[in-house]
Amino acid sequence: MSDLECHFIKKTRVFKTNDEIIPLGLCLLPFGFVNCLGFLTGHWQQKVSLTCMKLLWKCAKPLSFVGFLLEWSLNFFALNGSLCTLPYRCIFHRNELVFPQPETSDYHTVIWHLDPRRHLYMNTSAAAKANSTKTDTASFPAEGSGSRSAMDVCIMASKLAYENKLVVQKVVEEDWNMHFVHFYECWNEYQKQKNTQVYIFTDKKQDANAVVIAWRGTEAFNAYDWSTDIDFSWVRFQNKMGVHLGFLEALGLSTSGLSDEIIANDDQKLAYDDITKKVAEIIHDNPDAKVFITGHSLGGALATLYGAMLFYNAEHEITDKLAAIYTFGQPRVGDKEFAKYGETHLKDLYFRVVYCNDIVPRVPFDNEIFEYKHIGECSYYDSVYNGLILQEEPYKNFFAWRFFRLRINALWELIQSAIILSMKNGHDYQESLIALLLRFIGLFFPGVAAHSPINYVNAVRLGPYPLARKIKEGVARITENLKSIKGVHELDTHLTN
Repeated sequence: MSDLECHFIKKTRVFKTNDEIIPLGLCLLPFGFVNCLGFLTGHWQQKVSLTCMKLLWKCAKPLSFVGFLLEWSLNFFALNGSLCTLPYRCIFHRNELVFPQPETSDYHTVIWHLDPRRHLYMNTSAAAKANSTKTDTASFPAEGSGSRSAMDVCIMASKLAYENKLVVQKVVEEDWNMHFVHFYECWNEYQKQKNTQVYIFTDKKQDANAVVIAWRGTEAFNAYDWSTDIDFSWVRFQNKMGVHLGFLEALGLSTSGLSDEIIANDDQKLAYDDITKKVAEIIHDNPDAKVFITGHSLGGALATLYGAMLFYNAEHEITDKLAAIYTFGQPRVGDKEFAKYGETHLKDLYFRVVYCNDIVPRVPFDNEIFEYKHIGECSYYDSVYNGLILQEEPYKNFFAWRFFRLRINALWELIQSAIILSMKNGHDYQESLIALLLRFIGLFFPGVAAHSPINYVNAVRLGPYPLARKIKEGVARITENLKSIKGVHELDTHLTN
């Protein structure tokens, strides 16, 4: 297969690489949407990806309508009382009914209704007070990039990224007492629409110590988000690393160049360009600020790829200030060469969190056909929130899991969420009816239910900290140390004799 010379066009400059497009899906060429290298070969993976994407595009409007009805209904109940009191209000206090208005500060997504917690973690236990000077308030970023408080801010920011601009601004400013910078709805030229959402906030308006970039994940009723996820073609860079094409295009980076009209159009913001420019400005005005990048699901993939591209493009003004990248339930982003590149440049900065049976971190598959790989280790939590640092989450390809084991675990999660968690840990862990309904659906689709952000918030707050490494790795290190000690002892004996 011959290499294609492609350009990644940015508003600020052009950088180019000789890229090989692996024909597993679609790519954007100057003359429109075509089968990528379809004239060379007809791979079944490519055909499956293309077929699924076409089906999703045809379902986009009805799926969006179903999502709107569900969200509007949930907001209507939330604004007017429970199912028990609503009929009474409809009959006797009809004039007092409140009707939800989308894009307002009181209109929330399904994700919010699954987990309405909005306050940051506060650890007031005796053990925490002995180890921290700021336990009565959220201690971000004072406790460091690898702390529980930093992880909690990042998972809450990732969860909040699903909401509209006014909700995000309200929570950041009123509940977190931080400074909201900007909310972006960025252009995806491949999809011909604004479908990449990301926002920026700092810990304070002046003399900021932290800048947080939070990317939105896949919206359940957004067919174009799902098409981004399953467009698992990749682009191979000059350094031979392969990257998921759909994620790359969501960042506003095109493999074939963007028109001058798009580049010049301020209304069609390109995620990589505009975020990078804004963060560089913030760092210039706040030289002590450290950068945190985060996201859940698709947002985690974009956070990972964005961080890697900062190094690839030598954005030193940002990479020198990078404190951490936190991702939660993210899919794989590239091949083994990309994983090696990430491990080289993101070492000690990259925290990939995986909850139990979540299907998303286990796709696209790490096998001979798809050849996707994760970067580095993962922080893995099981269904009772015990955590370990592992080289790879158990059963790395989801379909290798056992049928009954998955469903028994899903049943346990339902019982735990309905009864045990709130009794043991307090009201904050009492799940809503819609969250319990999702748990019930998890009996039939366990990997999907496990992907909910509520699991990741619980894992961060209830799991152990710091996480231990897998026991066999610990045993290996102990064995190595014992060998070293034995060697020193033998040497000492020899010299004595």
